[in-house]
This record gives sequence, structure tokens and C-alpha cells, in this order.
Amino acid sequence: MLVTNTSAISDTQRLQENRVTSAAVNDAGQQTTTDNKAATVTAEKGSQHQVLSRWVALATVTKSMGNSEQSARTLKQLSYQLRALSSRINQQAPNKGSKGAVQSQVASAVSQMKALLQQGGVNGKLRSSDPAVQSVTRELTNKVDLLSAKALDEQVSIVMGRSGKAVSFSLPAYANKSANLSTLQQAFAGQDISVGVSERDTLLFSASKEASSALKEPWLMMGKGVRIAAGNPVSVSLNEEPHALDKLQQLAQTQNTANEAYQQQIAQLQRSIRASLQNIENQRQQILQRLQQIQRSPAGETELQELTQQVQQILNQPDQNAVSILVSQANITRNLVSFSLSSGR
Repeated sequence: MLVTNTSAISDTQRLQENRVTSAAVNDAGQQTTTDNKAATVTAEKGSQHQVLSRWVALATVTKSMGNSEQSARTLKQLSYQLRALSSRINQQAPNKGSKGAVQSQVASAVSQMKALLQQGGVNGKLRSSDPAVQSVTRELTNKVDLLSAKALDEQVSIVMGRSGKAVSFSLPAYANKSANLSTLQQAFAGQDISVGVSERDTLLFSASKEASSALKEPWLMMGKGVRIAAGNPVSVSLNEEPHALDKLQQLAQTQNTANEAYQQQIAQLQRSIRASLQNIENQRQQILQRLQQIQRSPAGETELQELTQQVQQILNQPDQNAVSILVSQANITRNLVSFSLSSGR
């Protein structure tokens, strides 16, 4: 008798195939779940990085605005003190007996004003001393003349201390002041140093804090012509710019200074203050634009949006507590960023 087991074998094969298929489905499901989790983690990290980047950007913007507001308030206080000093000088009779009193008043007022600027975030040139944007400026001694026209061609080489920087340039015969200044600006631009002219007609060299080492040590100058005699290098020192209030202080140290001389210098200072306040306002507009860019960036936290709105309200309606509020906001932002970074480890 022949017994066939084809049906049994087929059933067994189908059962095994079902098990294999089920296992494959389970493996695929687990793989999909793992991939989804990995994608979710990646997306969360990307979102966290984006939010933290915005917090850091906002902290930087807020700190810059705080410095600007502080500088503007300090300059306005300086302007008020100068007006008060001008009024006191006007009240003094123009005679020899009053000149000593005026000298004493001006000397005392200048000392107080310099202290005000130092404490209020304003440097000696009546500009904001924000460390984030502050540059270093040095003045070349007026004993070295690189601007006026000369009858001979000039060749000048300068080695800037131990910074490793050096420049060489030619000044053609009979070139005027503007042409020579342009030549200097082009030569020093390659070393990230800008060149200008002061009110006293001396050369000013400015560089960012990172590139300022070239301005902090004596220069060695060599040349061919009449500006710098050929031969051994000549050591030339660079000086800090005079304080904006030095001229007023010098007038107070000079005997028999006329009241009109004080008033003229005070008027000059007031013009400089207005120019500095305008520069601060321009910086303020740039900061506002930066705030708008941060707000337009995708995604973000509700707290971040609320904080940016608070900052904008302070900008639009600043009061005597604006700086304190802004600095507090910056500190809060910094702490939140530090906390978030440590929590994500």
C-alpha cells in the first residue's frame, strides 16, 4: 500500500514560510522604529541647536544694545555738564580777578567729566568703548612727515615692532597730501590697518583688537629721500590719541585764558558729542535689524519670542533703567544657554 505525505509536507512548508515571513516583518518593523527614533533624535538635536543659536545671537545683540544705551546716556550727561560749565563761565566778569576762579572751575569740571566717561563706557574720543567693537588707534609723531609734497621721490619701509608685519611704499615727487594719504591707506590695508588724519594734521593708524599688536610697539623706519634719511633704521614711537577733554584742560592751565576761548572749545566738544550720538543711533538701527533677523528665523521657543518683544519695547521707549534691564536680559540668556548645553550632555 502506497502512502503519500505530499499534503503534510506542503503544510509544513507553508508553516515554515509563514514563520520566516513573520520574522522578516518583525525585523523590518523594528528597523523602521529604530530609524524613526534616530530621525526624531536628529530632528530634536537640530531644533535644539537652532534655538540655542538664536539665544546666543540674542544675548550678543542685547549686550551690544546695553553698551550703546549706556554710552548714549553718558554722552548726554557730559553735554549737560558742559552747558552748565558754559553758563558758569558766562556769569564771571571778564576781569583778571575772575580768571583764577574760572580756571579752577574748569579744571575741576574736566576731572569730573573724565571720570564720568570712564565709568560710563565712553573712551577719550567720545566713542563707545564696547569691547566687542572697540578698535585700537595710535598717532604717529608729527616729527615724521609722510603727507606733505616733497621735491624728490621717496621710498619708505616700515617694520612694525615684533608683530612680523612690514610695509613698503613710494611717495612720488610733488604728490599732494590727498595722494600721499591714499598711498598710505593702500599700503597698510594689506595689514588690516586703516589710516586717517587727525584734527592736528597727524597720521592716525587704527586696527581691530585682534590686529592691534602692530600698533603697540615702536616702528623701525627706513627710507630714501628727505623724509627719512638713508642709513640705519630709525625707531619711531606711536602715541595714544589725546583725550577729547585735554584741550579744555590745557586752557585751564594757561594763564589769562579768555572766556571766549573756553566757550569755543566747549562748542567744539558739543559738536563732537552730537556726532557720537548720531553714530550710536546708527548702531542702534543696525541692532534693530539684527533683532528682526533673529525673529524671522524659523522655529523657536515661546520664551524667546517674549524676550525679543521685551527688548524691542525697551529700545522703542528707553528709560533710566534701560541699561540695567538689558544687561539683566543678557545675563539671563547666558545662563539659560549654559543650562541647556549642560542638560543636553
